[in-house]
Amino acid sequence: MLRNRFIIGVVLLVLLGAIAGCGVGSEQSSEMANTLTIQGRVVVDAYHYDEATGTYVRFYHHESSNLIVTIGKDWIAQQLGGSPDSNPAKWISLSLDGTAPVVGWTQIPTEIAAGGLTRADGTYSHTGGTNTWEIEATFSATATHTDVQLTGLQYAVSGDNNLMAAKQFTAVTLNDGDALTVTWQLSLT
Repeated sequence: MLRNRFIIGVVLLVLLGAIAGCGVGSEQSSEMANTLTIQGRVVVDAYHYDEATGTYVRFYHHESSNLIVTIGKDWIAQQLGGSPDSNPAKWISLSLDGTAPVVGWTQIPTEIAAGGLTRADGTYSHTGGTNTWEIEATFSATATHTDVQLTGLQYAVSGDNNLMAAKQFTAVTLNDGDALTVTWQLSLT
């Protein structure tokens, strides 16, 4: 009888230890689940106008992740917990510069300011559920632009110190009449 009580006591201690261990593990899991991360992709598509069919035909596609720069992270922190700016991050800029983005940027170098590729007010859409959205703009080239290869997502219509994210992509040449669509796909995880 004493032996059975001893075995039951040991089993109870083991079970209580296992339950306590599960509680600690669950606590860590919920903490990890509450970590906020912003992930993003940039999709760039270029189109030639086909006069015979009256439609645009895609001749270029690029898709890859982006880099959120330091001032962009600070801007996000202000939007979420400080004094929110009335301007959302919805302006898309372009450049011919071949420099890979770095976190210290405050603007993309040599932003295009003519020929139909000036900074554009992107269209916001809430896509794919509660945690994802897109900002998209279509540019219509009114001149030839050789080696367009850099895009920025900005939180102001013009100027410096308003870059949230940047991405370099494979260079593409646009001729007068070509269209370029840039889509920033962002998600909170």
